[in-house]
Amino acid sequence: MLAQTRRACHHAAVTVALAVSVLAVGMTESRQLADLPPALAATMREARGEAERLASTSTDASARAAAWGNLGMLYHAHRLRFLARDAYAAALAEAGTVRWRYLHGIAQAELGEIERAAHDFRLVTRATPDNMPAWYRLGVSLLLGGELAGAQTALDRARELDDDSALVLAALADVAGARGDHRAALGLLTRAVELEPEAGQLAYKLAMTHRALGDVERATAWLARSPENRLAPKIDDPVLLEVAQMSRSARFYEIAADWALGRGDLDAAIQALESAAALSPDDSALALKLAAVMGDVGRRDEAVAQVRRALVLDEDSSAAWYRLAWLLRSGGKAADTQVAEDAVGRALTIIDDARSRALAGAFAMRGERFGDAVRHYEALVALRPADAYGHYWLSMARLGAEDCRARQGFDEALRLRPDWGEAHIALARADALCGFADRALARAKTLRGARDDANTRITQAFADAAAGRVDRAKALATADSTHPDAAHLLEAMAAGRLPARPFAAGSDWWLPPEIR
Repeated sequence: MLAQTRRACHHAAVTVALAVSVLAVGMTESRQLADLPPALAATMREARGEAERLASTSTDASARAAAWGNLGMLYHAHRLRFLARDAYAAALAEAGTVRWRYLHGIAQAELGEIERAAHDFRLVTRATPDNMPAWYRLGVSLLLGGELAGAQTALDRARELDDDSALVLAALADVAGARGDHRAALGLLTRAVELEPEAGQLAYKLAMTHRALGDVERATAWLARSPENRLAPKIDDPVLLEVAQMSRSARFYEIAADWALGRGDLDAAIQALESAAALSPDDSALALKLAAVMGDVGRRDEAVAQVRRALVLDEDSSAAWYRLAWLLRSGGKAADTQVAEDAVGRALTIIDDARSRALAGAFAMRGERFGDAVRHYEALVALRPADAYGHYWLSMARLGAEDCRARQGFDEALRLRPDWGEAHIALARADALCGFADRALARAKTLRGARDDANTRITQAFADAAAGRVDRAKALATADSTHPDAAHLLEAMAAGRLPARPFAAGSDWWLPPEIR
């Protein structure tokens, strides 16, 4: 009887407290809902009314907490952070569960209440010590509060739970940078960008770290990499994914798609992006994002349709023209090939960027238009002088044009990437055909010592032929005579000369990876 009386008193107290606070909260809510579309604002008011009804009538504390917490998630999904924080706090007042504590901490952090957020995340990690996102968020909160030792400990724990999280590695790099240990920061960021090369924030952090180390050239090179890309590394956070799924906003379906992509769940990403596109049919960027994922799962025709829809919305979108070229790049049909080449050309007239240059160069290589390829790769090298890829393919285009300046480009590619085996083979053969037989022989010997296969044996045959060791060259090439490059060399030697080019016509060596 006494317990029932206490529960009744508590329930009455909650009801009174709600009645007292409704007016003030309602005023705050009205201000925050003012900028929403009327229909969405009405939905929010209905949701709040339902939460208040459940909280005032239910005798189950967890049900009352869920009513407020779910309302908080709906607010949060639409970036109504003050309202979300207050709703989560109301949920915690009913039942201090990890779920509402964690979301309350996120809302606090987003509002700049860093110390309070850290308190929430610390409680969450104590209750769920294997909760990687909570450890990560605790570490970031402590870092922002200047508590470097605590941040290091929390982020180290997050890394133990997920060693392949680029986001955690980047945060650890921030801690190292705050301590002045820029070398350690560089190592962490280098690993992070290997895991998520598409995250533009990492490129910026690497640029700043190189600058702190005094390496202005590398800093400039990293800053030049897609400067418009400010994407953060991804985090697999199921609780926040639930928040996003409660939204009626295209932006949050897009975020849900990003999380799905981070998990590798392409089908879920497509579903989320289709929902986003349905809510925002005039957003060309969403259509392109959907096209990219559809292309990744082999739904090419649907992806092309999305790109064409994006071009109807924005015909001056360089990204859309590039994506159309990319989707049609395989060259299965002559008509598609021409459309792809025209599309990448259109992209370049709008923005001269590296990815479009690389694809245009690849098309020229496939068509054996080596002069055009040289011009595209020269432009690519100008855009990214510290990228070995551009130097390598500029040299391959020059080899196709029978231009011995290719040797210098291969040298530069190998300076930037010393372990690139294909570049070593191409340079050895270029040396052989351009009058540097001794260099070719030395490099070919080293290559065969590292890996004895058809490519390295034929490379030595080229070097032997250039050095006048005709019998040895013929013996090596004959042993691999079924290889097109060996047949190419033997045919030239039978005519008493060296080949004009180091690889056979139609060889995959002439095809950049974009179109293989």
